Amino acid sequence: KPCEKEYIDIFASGMTIDGDEKCLPAVLIPTNDPFRVNLILHEGKYHQIKRMFEAVDMKVLYLKRLSMGNLVLDEKLACGKYRHLSEEEIEELKRSR
Repeated sequence: KPCEKEYIDIFASGMTIDGDEKCLPAVLIPTNDPFRVNLILHEGKYHQIKRMFEAVDMKVLYLKRLSMGNLVLDEKLACGKYRHLSEEEIEELKRSR
């Protein structure tokens, strides 16, 4: 179902998933497509995004990580592939924790 504006506040206030697991506040950003959103998390619990959307009776059909900390992931990297991080990138990720 489409994302409703009320979910922005629910995600921003920090929500409880699976009955008792508290999540830090997250930023839910609607897009022009009501069935797509961008989400900014400040933690990474097990299947957290899917569980957060299930808590508001929604289902995630497709999920793509765009960045991690200040590191923006390479759009040209094929799904399931990886590249080694530079020493600079590793240090930047450590500093951003």
